[in-house]
Amino acid sequence: MLLEGKIAVIFGGSGAIGSAVAHVMAREGALVYLGARHQTRLDRVAGEIRAAGGTAGTFIIDVLDEQSTMTRTTQLAQRAGGIDIVVNATGFNHNQGKGIAELSLPEFMQGISPFLSAYFNISKAVIPHMGGERRGTILTVVAPAGHMAVSGHSGHIVGCAGTEAFTRALASEVSPRNIRAICVRCHAITDAVQAGSYTRDVFMPKAQAMGLSVEEWVAGAAQSTMLKRLPTLSQVAETMAFLASDHASAMTATVVNMTAGATLDG
Repeated sequence: MLLEGKIAVIFGGSGAIGSAVAHVMAREGALVYLGARHQTRLDRVAGEIRAAGGTAGTFIIDVLDEQSTMTRTTQLAQRAGGIDIVVNATGFNHNQGKGIAELSLPEFMQGISPFLSAYFNISKAVIPHMGGERRGTILTVVAPAGHMAVSGHSGHIVGCAGTEAFTRALASEVSPRNIRAICVRCHAITDAVQAGSYTRDVFMPKAQAMGLSVEEWVAGAAQSTMLKRLPTLSQVAETMAFLASDHASAMTATVVNMTAGATLDG
């Protein structure tokens, strides 16, 4: 097992990506703790993991509240006996499609502030409980917009670029503590909408403007990739489990590109 005996804390653990990662990490031997704002969805995911033979706990958290995130993470770390793996799979509704002439400042900031605030708050909260003799890994998920020039996505583009930049800055700061920081850049995930992802609401206006369903729009996005296909939840989850394992212990301050060739580094 890749993660046997590891303590994995997944923020956004009831969402499409977070729950998929939780299932795989639990299968690979990690004791998984799932955090989000709503207990009902957390209980469903945790119950599925336990039914499959894994071990899972839950906790309620609002990652946009800095002090609450610090307090609840400390309580969790004390209960769990430390933290080895952190997954930031949080997501927030934001505008995609409006040009700057129609876009308000609050709409622009929707694609930036919550994503970077959550990443900052999570990182600040978990770092005191990680590293040292136990190698630590912080993984975060980002959309590919930071490497794209797409009209009507200005806030989203800046937010994604900021997430990747913060990953590099974070890695340089936590490396003396024996903690790695890695960002996973993935394109629109082919089965995420069916799994209940918030991206349905994000993609809906764009799909409707083209006279398509969200599912049809996502399928069409595959044509923008070199491989003419999109990543799946399973592929993203399996990759993140590998990145959290000792097999990837030489990797930090980097972005893993899972866009099927839709974006290139640099």
